[in-house]
Amino acid sequence: MAFPTRKLHRRLSPLLFVLIAVSAVTGVAYRAGKKWFGMSGQTGQAVMEWHTGEWLGPAWSPFYVLLTGLGLLFLIVTGITMLRQRGGKGIARWWHRVLGGVLLLPLAATAVTGVLYKTGQAWFGLSEDTADLLMTIHEGAWLGKNLKVWYVVVTGSGVLAMGLFGLVLLRRKRG
Repeated sequence: MAFPTRKLHRRLSPLLFVLIAVSAVTGVAYRAGKKWFGMSGQTGQAVMEWHTGEWLGPAWSPFYVLLTGLGLLFLIVTGITMLRQRGGKGIARWWHRVLGGVLLLPLAATAVTGVLYKTGQAWFGLSEDTADLLMTIHEGAWLGKNLKVWYVVVTGSGVLAMGLFGLVLLRRKRG
């Protein structure tokens, strides 16, 4: 019997999308708010508390980030395995696949570095140099000050769009 990749992807994606959407929206809001709209430090801190799960407290925040990051990686891996499979037509499926292919590496890098940064600091005494490197990758700062905001906006908006197209596909399947 084959591993039920499509079924797991379909069943878990709506739940994981909530976590991923909160992370994407707050990440974009923070970066664009700071760069383009002069977001205050206090507002930025509140947005980052949602982004990192700090609202759960310091003991639970790393678990929140771990669940969100591993959830995104799970969807990436199961999505990749389904690319070989033939199935379905339509513009929503086409966009879901195209966005998945285009955003594969940036989203995987963002998920891995976010998880390593948060859990490394909370549980493993991550050095400041390593933390800075992980955050540089996570937020696209390696592209420079002016492009990192665009990196965050494009990846955050892209994952939201991909998730919304995926929800359309789920609705069609059930309908």
